[in-house]
Amino acid sequence: MVEEGARCLSRNHLRLDGTHAIRVVAGEHGHRAEPVTSVGDAWVRSTVGDGAGLAVLHRLRNRMAVEEGFRVTGFAWVALDDESERAMGVDQTHESWVVGGTMVVKWLTEPLVGPHPAAERLRRLSEAGFADSPELVGLVEWREPGSGHWVPVAVVQTYLPGTRDGWTWALDEARRALGLVSGPASAGFGADLGDVVGRMHLALADDPPDRMSPDLARRYADEALATLELAVRMVERYDPDSFVLLSEHRAEIEVVLAGLAGTAGTPVLPVHGDLHVGQVLRDGDGRYAVVDFDGNPTLPPDLRAAPAPAARDVAEMLASVENVEHVVRRYGPDLTEDAGLAWTTGEQSAFRQGYRRALGSREDLYDEALVRAYDWEQVCREIVYAGEREFLEWFYVPAAQLRRRLVPG
Repeated sequence: MVEEGARCLSRNHLRLDGTHAIRVVAGEHGHRAEPVTSVGDAWVRSTVGDGAGLAVLHRLRNRMAVEEGFRVTGFAWVALDDESERAMGVDQTHESWVVGGTMVVKWLTEPLVGPHPAAERLRRLSEAGFADSPELVGLVEWREPGSGHWVPVAVVQTYLPGTRDGWTWALDEARRALGLVSGPASAGFGADLGDVVGRMHLALADDPPDRMSPDLARRYADEALATLELAVRMVERYDPDSFVLLSEHRAEIEVVLAGLAGTAGTPVLPVHGDLHVGQVLRDGDGRYAVVDFDGNPTLPPDLRAAPAPAARDVAEMLASVENVEHVVRRYGPDLTEDAGLAWTTGEQSAFRQGYRRALGSREDLYDEALVRAYDWEQVCREIVYAGEREFLEWFYVPAAQLRRRLVPG
């Protein structure tokens, strides 16, 4: 995108230095932010390597006045190894650059609709000294007109070299544990992962915790039931066998999801909201790092940013551990379902134990009875995710989840 007049940026911009800025533009689906670079007499969309990432770091360290409608907050500083910029080698919803060899600048390129959960969650983790997430270096936020919500447009955190994304390390662990690849058998990761999530919840929660309001409980129930409705339509279109199975049991699933309306008074906290193994990096020494606190993109913005019971994150992680098994069995057809189920059950049990140990005296934050409802909502979301994005090669995963929950034996 090009804008004429490099010295005449529109009102909705934040100057980073003499040749770089963050510009907010109106689009078909709302406002979007983009880094821009001055080229001659025009502003063009920045590309990795042109210095926009370094300019954000410069902006965090200086004390220049901030243009109206923006705020810039620095939290820490990490020395740069050099002045390089390179794109992250992982597909993401947003765009991330490794800058200076030590930091990651994440440009949030989705529509800027508030409220947005990332800034609050990251601030809480930083203030609590939570070590199992990349350190927060700084935030650039834009104030949404009308609502007044502050929405992040750039997030800067420390770069963690040598880490592997969760789907990669978890699949490798499962294959070793199940004897599908050579090498020493895995000791399992469930307990350690539960410990990380438990300590993350302690860092995010207030003491005493907030409580679910009746209105918010009703909203969550309505949203879960609407997701079930969408899931039914998706399996009808793409997976007739799953459609028959889901239709036969729809009424009982509706009862479980509708029960979320009765959770008023339950302890709530600013949960991760989109927690699965893919959101947990791990390095060669076995250290974990939870990432991507943007919430579930399929939820309305106010629910994406709203507090929720800890059981939501727990249910999502337990479901993703099961999904690891379904992927392993898909590409390891000689592995029996009984063997896969035994591995999943063991890792899920270890996760629960590690999680409860981490909570310690704060076990009041967690209501195990809510996991079933959030588990069913997550299964429905997996179906909707695959159907709405026409990601049909993933449909076997929620189909397997349905069979496990609904087919006896």
